[in-house]
Amino acid sequence: MQKLCILAIDDSPMILRALGDILKADYNVLIAKSGEQGISSAQKNIPDIILLDVMMPGMSGFDVIEVLKADDITKDIPVIFITGDNSADSKEKGYQLGAVDYIEKPFVEIIVKKRMEFNARFIEMKRKLNIIG
Repeated sequence: MQKLCILAIDDSPMILRALGDILKADYNVLIAKSGEQGISSAQKNIPDIILLDVMMPGMSGFDVIEVLKADDITKDIPVIFITGDNSADSKEKGYQLGAVDYIEKPFVEIIVKKRMEFNARFIEMKRKLNIIG
């Protein structure tokens, strides 16, 4: 079975490196250091899952998900917010904008792996049922 592709969008090189280290054995991991770069990469590479930081300079994660969900090319890609903003208001807004999950920073490796595993299985099930490409 082909590895799923994950796009991690975060302005912190340390976070991107940590996510890459945690996920590279099981997934193809792409990185983007800004919201704009992330949108471009998502449109070009069509990843299976996007990990998206909420608080970034320039475009926030909320801005990015709005663009992704408005684009026919990227609207069906599951987005998981990975953020230090763990307020109820932030989570509610993220879910309303189309996020499928939240991972809190500082994150724990096993939580990242399990959340990705769950979402990857869900994607594979949908593909087997021909719900998504």
